[in-house]
Amino acid sequence: MRIDRRTMIAASGAAIILPAPLFARAGGERARGGAQALPETESVMRGFVERGTVPGAIIAWRDRDGPIRYRSAGALGFANPAPVDERSIFRIFSQTKPVTGIAAMMLVEQGVISLDQPLADILPAFANMRVMEGGDPAKTRPAARPITIRHLLTHTAGFGMAGMTLSTLYAEHGVTPSPLRSASAPGTPPAAATLVEMADRLATLPLAADPGTRFDYSVALDLMGLVIQQASGMPFDTFLEQRLFKPLGMVDTGFSIAPDKVRRFADLPERKDGKWTLADDPARSSYARPLYPLGGGGLLSTAHDYARFAAMLLNEGELDGVRLLKPETVRLARSNLLPPAVKMVQLPLGQTLSGAGFGAGMSVSLTGGHRTGGMFDWPGEVPAGVFGWPGAAGTACWMDPSRGFFLLYLTQYWPSSLNGEMRPDIIAAAYRDLKRSDLG
Repeated sequence: MRIDRRTMIAASGAAIILPAPLFARAGGERARGGAQALPETESVMRGFVERGTVPGAIIAWRDRDGPIRYRSAGALGFANPAPVDERSIFRIFSQTKPVTGIAAMMLVEQGVISLDQPLADILPAFANMRVMEGGDPAKTRPAARPITIRHLLTHTAGFGMAGMTLSTLYAEHGVTPSPLRSASAPGTPPAAATLVEMADRLATLPLAADPGTRFDYSVALDLMGLVIQQASGMPFDTFLEQRLFKPLGMVDTGFSIAPDKVRRFADLPERKDGKWTLADDPARSSYARPLYPLGGGGLLSTAHDYARFAAMLLNEGELDGVRLLKPETVRLARSNLLPPAVKMVQLPLGQTLSGAGFGAGMSVSLTGGHRTGGMFDWPGEVPAGVFGWPGAAGTACWMDPSRGFFLLYLTQYWPSSLNGEMRPDIIAAAYRDLKRSDLG
């Protein structure tokens, strides 16, 4: 997976030579207090680019009450020499989930919905769910309890998703929400074309477990988009735009790519047979024509935009004089909302997140986590209370309320299992940098 840093592999597999590795730097003004530089973190990021692990990347952070700062390295693609900066557009996949979770918490704060409200109050088709027995979808029994809003936010509703629990059953019924369009398998229906159609199909299928008894990474946050749509009375994407993106100045965040923004859109390189191809070409991107807004993984964003979302959460609901949520709502969103019976956060690709609970669409560290070698692990330096969530194409954002620190890391590669050490290495380096800044 390594190539010479001067040689970028084009989508066709042919090599083109760029004049030099591209390292862009952009920083905010100097401020008293906080880490004004993260030299080891930047060095780790540069190393991934120089070794050809990824074409480019960017980090954004804020420490204590300092400004948001950025450091970037490399290019938008192995065959696209445009440098990465804070306005470059990335596919953030499951990093969408905290955005959807916070949108739901806005409605909880308003009293429009509540955490332990039955889902069927809003979507009646989910009133009489059944649970599969013995792995056989033909053998089912009534669910022990209703699905609630809490269950959706914490992946404990009993749903599954492609590549995870109930994957085969969902594929057979076209319940395969993804921003990357792909042909349906022979003999299976095409993916649902709307949120409503996806939900209608999902409601007819059995659950993998009783609601509130097991963590199963799932389509729950996609379904939450429809809950928000029904409960708010406006389309899900419109709700996000009006209630979150516009107030925060997140000008490039959304579910589709506009033609005038394609030049800032990063490639999605995919490793196949020892060569780099493109899983999603910006010039012919699936994001130019998304089927529907996917609250579980459909957003595009930039370092500038997502950093503002993170800063708002660290400020407990306020940024630049604009308050979006009450402090107590943010604290609730980033707390462990898992039902009492659920003790383990089981993640994609057979991974388990150590010492973690789950809040509103994002994990929260319950102890100073220990690193076990998994791609989702918190390194040991991370204290209790850190919250956030990564995306399948290499992105992640971690927020530390006790420190007043967040670190956002954006890059692009596919599949998600390709570079398992990258995100743990980045966050571990960041905490070493913070420790040195405190001592200095």
